[in-house]
Amino acid sequence: MEKVESTLFEGLTDDEYARMTECFKTTLRAHRKGEEVAIPQGRVGVVHRGRISVMKTDEDGVRTIFEQLASGGVFGAMLGIAAADAGFFLVAEEDCEVLYVDYDHIMKRCPKACAYHSTIVRNLVRLMADKTQALSEHLEILSHRTTRDKLMAYFRMLAAKSRNPYFTLPFSQTNLADYLCVDRSAMLRELANMRREGLVEIDRRNVKLNLHKTL
Repeated sequence: MEKVESTLFEGLTDDEYARMTECFKTTLRAHRKGEEVAIPQGRVGVVHRGRISVMKTDEDGVRTIFEQLASGGVFGAMLGIAAADAGFFLVAEEDCEVLYVDYDHIMKRCPKACAYHSTIVRNLVRLMADKTQALSEHLEILSHRTTRDKLMAYFRMLAAKSRNPYFTLPFSQTNLADYLCVDRSAMLRELANMRREGLVEIDRRNVKLNLHKTL
């Protein structure tokens, strides 16, 4: 099986990856675009190809995107998605394949004392920390009251992470509205206002944040 480039498997050679898929009894499953992907029970899902969005709906049916996972992205109940919370769901944004790994095979002591086993456990712990940080960042953005403040907080975060005022949005403007939990039409009007004021330059998903005007 072709190796999935993911933080979970970082540090594994191609040979160790091949042995891991057999030892851990991994399975590969295809999902069609628009299909709801079941939250894995007792398993970790790793996106092999395509993109999957992690979403949540509130009591009023308002949808919020918590995360969009590209190739190598990892999801599962132990990584911040509560399977018992009916509000959470996953959707394939395009045709994709997901590699599923039983959680027990990761956490239980390997009788063969495989070196790659310890590597994957360390990577999983790091992933948990990364997911926690990403959730904290998202909540910080959502804590802003106005659509403009949410947009600016998000743009500043992306610019800081890329260390460049030029960056690419990880998803479409429709999904951006869901991520910020704002009305799409209102968000597009605000973006138009921000462009006219010279705060940002936007070409589809490509953004330039004019930092000297946002201070």
